Amino acid sequence: MIPNSNPMRYAAFTLVEVLVVLIILGIAATVVIPMISDTSQMQVTSAARQIASTVLYAQTASISNQQQFQVVFDPAGNRYEVQDAAGNVIDDPVVGSPYRVEFSQDRRTRNVTLDTVDFDGTQTLWFDRMGSPYAGSISQSPPPLASGQIVVRVKDKTLTILVEPVTGRIRLQ
Repeated sequence: MIPNSNPMRYAAFTLVEVLVVLIILGIAATVVIPMISDTSQMQVTSAARQIASTVLYAQTASISNQQQFQVVFDPAGNRYEVQDAAGNVIDDPVVGSPYRVEFSQDRRTRNVTLDTVDFDGTQTLWFDRMGSPYAGSISQSPPPLASGQIVVRVKDKTLTILVEPVTGRIRLQ
């Protein structure tokens, strides 16, 4: 090993190395910053999946418990809840508190709005003991659901949740 002849020499980066790092950081910033600044597509997708999950839960609970459950939407209040046949809000099996979702109360979904809720002209979707979807009040024994959709909006991004008649199959569009 040859000793360093100049003990005052310091190790440093060359100008070319510094420029290469700055160029890489600049390219990364131009790609990442636009994705971070507009999260509306992610928020609308998350809210739509949350609603679809709730509708599927109500359908599954109706089948497994052999009783009717309904999802009642309130677009004006920007919220929805899951109720039993008597209209009582049921408890969320995961959290243990009432199964009520208010988009404006959660910082992650405060920009989400329930743009349109339409289940054959009503804002209530319920399932019978076989999991078939119906619209309107349980007490009025309406005919089976003919069409159902929920439109969720964040800024200029929208996503539609479709509930198919007879099967209650849920699709995001």
